[in-house]
Amino acid sequence: MTALQLQSGSRAAAPPVEEPPCNPFRFPDMVTRIYRSLALCAISFLLITSAGCSTIGSLRGPSADDSPPPRQVDVFFTTDRAPNADSRMFFGTERGETSFGITRVGIPPGHQMGRQEGPSLFRFERSAEDHKHIKIRDVITLTRKDYFERLSQAVRDSPDGKVMIFVHGYNVDFPEASRLVAQFANDLKFAGPVVLFSWPSQGSLTGYTIDETNAEWSQAHLVELLTALIEEVPARNIYLVGHSMGNRIIGRAMAALASDRTDGDLIVFREIVMIAPDIDTDVFRLDMAQRLARTGIHVTVYASSNDRALMASKAFHGYPRAGETGEGLVVIDGVETVDASDVSGSILGHSYFAEDRRIMEDIFSLLQSGQRADNRFGLAAVDSDRGRYWTLRK
Repeated sequence: MTALQLQSGSRAAAPPVEEPPCNPFRFPDMVTRIYRSLALCAISFLLITSAGCSTIGSLRGPSADDSPPPRQVDVFFTTDRAPNADSRMFFGTERGETSFGITRVGIPPGHQMGRQEGPSLFRFERSAEDHKHIKIRDVITLTRKDYFERLSQAVRDSPDGKVMIFVHGYNVDFPEASRLVAQFANDLKFAGPVVLFSWPSQGSLTGYTIDETNAEWSQAHLVELLTALIEEVPARNIYLVGHSMGNRIIGRAMAALASDRTDGDLIVFREIVMIAPDIDTDVFRLDMAQRLARTGIHVTVYASSNDRALMASKAFHGYPRAGETGEGLVVIDGVETVDASDVSGSILGHSYFAEDRRIMEDIFSLLQSGQRADNRFGLAAVDSDRGRYWTLRK
C-alpha cells in the first residue's frame, strides 16, 4: 500500500509545547493530524470491504447470482389493439385487427402473493430488473393456426382441461395487463393456460369515454375468441375473469354467445368472476345478471366501498356501479356477492384483487375446487333484508 505524500507550506516556528508525560503520542502540527485521520479512514475502509472475503459470511449481502432465477409465466394473448412501433409497448391504444401470441413474464425470486413488484421512483429505480420486479421478458406473435394449436396442447397438458380467460379494465395498457395477468396466474397457481384478452384501452385516466366506446366495440371479438375455444380447443373447464370495465365485455359477450349456442355448448363454462365491475347497478341487476343466470354459469361479484375509481365512475354517470357496496350492493339470485371493502390496496383501491392475499386465496378456492361461498373458509355470511352476501374474515 502506497503511503500518502503530503507537503506542508512554510510556516512560522511555534514555541515547544510541554506534553504530559503519560501521553506517548505527539501531534506536532495540523498536517500530521490530517495524515493520521486519512490513514485511519483508509484502514477502516479496507477492513470493511475485505470483510466480504473473510470467514464472517454474514457481513456480505446476497447478490443476484446467489438467488434463484425468475420464474417464467407464459400468458397467451388475443388482442384487437393495433401493433405499436415502440418495442416497449408492443401493442398500442388504437383499434386493430385481432392478433395472437404469447407474452413471457418473469416473476422475481421471493415474490409474495398479493405483491406487485415494480420499479419505484422512491427507490430511484427507472426500469424493471429481473431479480426484483415483475418484468416482461419477451412477446411472441403467432399466426392464428399456430396460436390455437399451442393453446390446445397446453389445455391437453393441464389437469381437467382447464383454461382461464382474463379481460382487463379501464386505464390499462398492454404491458401492464400482461404483468397483471401473469402475477394473477402465478399467485393463484392456476393449473392450466391463461389467456389475456386485451382490448384498446387508452391506458390513461383521461381516456375513460374512449375506453367505454372501445369496450363496446371489442365485445364481438371476445365472442369470436370464446367460440374458437368451444369449437377448436379441447377445453373441459373454462373460467372467465373480468376486472372493472372488462366485465361489460364479458357480460354482453356471454349473453350474445348464449343466444347463438345450445346449452350443451355452454356447459364447459364453469365460473364467471367479476371483480369491481364498472357496470350500472340497475342494468346489471335487471338485465345482465338475468341473462347470465339463464346460461346456468355460476357468477361471483367482488365489490368494495373503498374503490375510488368506481366512486369517480358513479359521479361521472350519475348512478351507482355494480362493484360498489353500501346501499347499492348487488344481492340477487344466481349471483354470489363478496363485500371486499376490508381489503388493503393501493390509493385508488381498484386493483385490490391482486393486492390482498385474502382475495387471492378466496378466488383460488373458487377456481380450484368450485366451492360455493358458504363453504369457503375465508368468507363469513351476512343475512340482510335483501338477501345473503359474504364478507372476508379478518
